[in-house]
Amino acid sequence: MRSIPSITLVIIITGFLLFSIAIQDIQAEVGVGDQAPEFTLTDLDGNTVSLSDFTGQVVFLNFLGYG
Repeated sequence: MRSIPSITLVIIITGFLLFSIAIQDIQAEVGVGDQAPEFTLTDLDGNTVSLSDFTGQVVFLNFLGYG
């Protein structure tokens, strides 16, 4: 019975480490004052929008609470 929680703990720690490495790579590429990289998302109405669609405008992104 002890091996199942141990395996779960190893999987959780491995996932956390991989996530941490991915986040560090992203943070290293974009710094304060840098231009945001181009990306495309689907809005709440199902439309595909790109960051370049809003060139010259202020853009506020809220990723919390949706999913």
